[in-house]
Amino acid sequence: MQQSVKVDNSLKERRDILDLLVRLKGDGISISEMERIGQKFQQAGKRALRPLVRELWRENSGELITKYAYILDFFDTSDWLDQLVQIALKRQDLAADGKAALLIALEGYGIDVSSPPFKQEKPGSGGTSLGQQVQGAMQLGEEGMVTFLDDFLSYPAEVQQIVIRELCQSGDSQSPRLLEAMLWHEDRDIVHSAVAALGKIRDPRAAGVLQDFLADCGAELAPFAEKALRRLRFLGVAVPQPRTLLPFHSGYATPPDGDGYRSLLLARWAGADTVSVLYMQVHERRGVLAAWGAGELTLDNFSAEVDGFRMQDDLIEVAPAYILDLVRDALYWSRDLCYLPADFYMRRGIFAGEDMTPARFTDKLTDLPRSRRLSFQEGDELAQRLFADSFFSGWFMAEQRVYDFAEQYRGGKGGDQVLERFCTELLAPELELIRERLLVCADLMRRCGRDNLEAARVVGLADSLIDNPLPHHLHPFLRRFAHESMEIARESLERGEEAPLRAVEEL
Repeated sequence: MQQSVKVDNSLKERRDILDLLVRLKGDGISISEMERIGQKFQQAGKRALRPLVRELWRENSGELITKYAYILDFFDTSDWLDQLVQIALKRQDLAADGKAALLIALEGYGIDVSSPPFKQEKPGSGGTSLGQQVQGAMQLGEEGMVTFLDDFLSYPAEVQQIVIRELCQSGDSQSPRLLEAMLWHEDRDIVHSAVAALGKIRDPRAAGVLQDFLADCGAELAPFAEKALRRLRFLGVAVPQPRTLLPFHSGYATPPDGDGYRSLLLARWAGADTVSVLYMQVHERRGVLAAWGAGELTLDNFSAEVDGFRMQDDLIEVAPAYILDLVRDALYWSRDLCYLPADFYMRRGIFAGEDMTPARFTDKLTDLPRSRRLSFQEGDELAQRLFADSFFSGWFMAEQRVYDFAEQYRGGKGGDQVLERFCTELLAPELELIRERLLVCADLMRRCGRDNLEAARVVGLADSLIDNPLPHHLHPFLRRFAHESMEIARESLERGEEAPLRAVEEL
């Protein structure tokens, strides 16, 4: 197998994009700070443009829409202007200030907002009924449905049931598609209600959704899906031919970074020359954090998307079966979440025909190559090579406490004591996780054609963390891990950047 050096060296940057969006929402932000934020978005490229446009699809505040439109100016207009026009035309839920902000932004880019189709728009009233919101979401297509589903997931249970009833009664051809996404929710009440609603929609598309669900759902849900499908047949609804499952096209992954985050991308054939795509950001203990997908992309468009992701992610091409294992692992660690990202539910069909029962990936790491016990010098040399290797370029910690230690360390007082406290406070409690992370990296090294002996040495280094007789700050790998984290934090502070906001991944 050809050796690959594609790695993820920007997971921290992608989390920082979420930080920047949070800062944009803050009060009293200055023009100079807006300029700095815009420049950071520009540096991040299309990866930052997607969440920014997504915010414009859902934001109602005229002030925030103006801020987002200002940041858009840091990107090539060809990448977003058509989207902004569509938002202005299709968002009927906006109040007057939100609509005005959009029209002012468009006018600034040479769009004549006094002519059709803008002239024919109905004035915003500032509020709509829940039924109108459901209808409006479906009229916006998949982008609108994902945005609405994202809101739906946080609604109270009684409101969710009202939405499902609205979908059942709307008569919209897109209703089965939105109900299909709800079939994979963790809340069984939502699933049962969605199944029942599909059984009342006299549309072959609803029958097709139920038939596909029946092929993949668990045994406890099958009787309900069968009953709903029988009802449609009794009502004379034609049931489509069973689906044809196409093979997977490709898979991509990054190694885990120093905080346990990684990116996954899975593509599956959707037609003769199109693929469906699901991109995910996952964490080793928090599960699925974010998702983005597309139902059908041409091969040229898919290649362009991969190239765009690689500019930020440097994904490694791997077997799709490996990605499936990693998704099962992420689902295992997502069990305590109330719900997953909306895009994950919308693209759940990419796993059709596959057993996606949650399962720990590390349980599969039983056949890793092993080496003899490493000497201290060998461990030190290996740690030095790893932190100079692009494969491990994401190995640094980015939490607030790291910046505190970096401030102390760059002050030049008690360097070894700072290192000792860093390792004791931040690394020692995570020792088993760090070991597991190294094993996962060794496994990925082997899968993508790296030297098998070097992978075996990484396994040996991982094992040495558990039975190490030295204090943590004297272990070669932990010491370099601490150094690398503080060095990156120090450089960030010297550039005048603020320490990262935490927990923004929850937003």
